[in-house]
Amino acid sequence: MGGAVVLGGVAAAIRRLFGERSPIQSGGASDHLEALPRSSSLPVVISGPESVRAGLLTAAPRYDPKPIVRVAFRLADAYDLGGFRLSSASWDLAESVPALRSALAHPPGDALCELAAGTVEFTTRDGATLSYCRPSIKVVGPWRKSDQHAA
Repeated sequence: MGGAVVLGGVAAAIRRLFGERSPIQSGGASDHLEALPRSSSLPVVISGPESVRAGLLTAAPRYDPKPIVRVAFRLADAYDLGGFRLSSASWDLAESVPALRSALAHPPGDALCELAAGTVEFTTRDGATLSYCRPSIKVVGPWRKSDQHAA
C-alpha cells in the first residue's frame, strides 16, 4: 500500500508537469507508469554513460533479434521525483548509443539532455498507413541542480 501512495504522488507531480489532461496509465506492475506528454521533447538529466544500456533481444525462432535500449534518467524540471527509465526497441536509438555514451563521458557527472520523441509515419506497399515513435537523446551540456526550472 505504501508503494501506491508514492506512485500516486509521482503521478500527481507528472500531471502537473505535463498538464492535467495528460493520460497516465499503469501497466499492471506497481512500479510501471506511462505518461504521454504534450511536448515532443523533455529536458532530462542522465548520470554518465553507465546510465545507458543497449543489447539485442532474441525473439522466437524465425524472427530476427531486436535491439533494446534502456536509459536511466531524472526529469530536469522535477529532479527530486527520483529516477525513471526509458525502454525502447528503436534501431535508430540503438545505433546512437556509442555516440551518446561518449558525449555523456565528457565532462563526467550529470548531463542535461533533451529526450525527444518524433513520430514517423509511412504507407506500406499494401496501402496500410503505419506510424511509430522514434526516440532520440541529445546531450545539451553539464547539469547542476541549480539549473532546475520551476515546475
